[in-house]
Amino acid sequence: MIKDTIKVFEGFAGYGGASFGLKRSGLKYKIVGYSEFDKDASELYEFNFPKIKNWGDITAIKEKKLPDFDLFTGGFPCQPFSTVGKRQGELDTRGTLFGDIIRICEYKKPQYILLENVKGLCVGKQKPTFEKILSELDRIGYDTRFAILNSKNYGVPQNRERLWIFGYRGTLPKDFNIVPPEVPLTKRLSDFLDKNPDPELYRSQAQIDRIKELHGIVKFDVPEPLCYDYYNRKLRTDAICMTVTPPEHNVIRIVEPIKNGKERVRKLSLDEHFRLMGFIMEDDYKEIKFPPTQDYTRLGRRAGNGWDVNLVGLLIKHIFSQL
Repeated sequence: MIKDTIKVFEGFAGYGGASFGLKRSGLKYKIVGYSEFDKDASELYEFNFPKIKNWGDITAIKEKKLPDFDLFTGGFPCQPFSTVGKRQGELDTRGTLFGDIIRICEYKKPQYILLENVKGLCVGKQKPTFEKILSELDRIGYDTRFAILNSKNYGVPQNRERLWIFGYRGTLPKDFNIVPPEVPLTKRLSDFLDKNPDPELYRSQAQIDRIKELHGIVKFDVPEPLCYDYYNRKLRTDAICMTVTPPEHNVIRIVEPIKNGKERVRKLSLDEHFRLMGFIMEDDYKEIKFPPTQDYTRLGRRAGNGWDVNLVGLLIKHIFSQL
């Protein structure tokens, strides 16, 4: 494990997934700045980590003005890369948000880079884009490793597959392995749900009947609280939640056992959103605090687009234990 304090610049910060993960990892660190364009995300970050400078839109950052840092982190949006030259047909990262990561890291030369994206980036039609990303990191001096990790394999009952890329300036040890040892799943979805959910979360009988009609369901009858995948019209019987997404996608429903002869179907609460993203959310202690100015949709959107901080903590600890 690295003993010196690592200076971190958190790109595409969201609610601070890297910051919360670093707190979990046991690593000595200091956030020297972050970049976040979204106003709601910036407000949530500032509410939990005050007095850290937000450098704003990454495309407008002048790399020469940034403080020095050892680790760059970021869950970057994957915009389609343009092609340059009809003959070469090469992908060009310039003008994309990943291009800004390269621009900044090529100049600042941090020792480490930790990036996250959706699983789809490294397969199918997106694979050339992914290969270009790796080649760009190699070009500016980084030895990289990558893996697809799923939250359900690390103690949180959420089926959330994400691509993680770690870059080391220089050469990684020959036996370096980015994949942390899996953590057996000992808890079920019900353990991550509120004990007394807000009545406003529950769907009316008319709404439940409409879902049943549309999806060909006879009855919502379950032995324990389970996740109903509205998009795939499927009740998950494995006590694992489907991937947490922003509320406007409207795809997650919690189905509870029938009570007093009534079917019970509801949305996730905000605490449940964040609990499934690895946060501790108890009545007497909430690991992430919500600004009073933000509503259900705005905060839920942050969770759906965020990092599983439980997994991030394990990943960072595992990575740096080998360096």
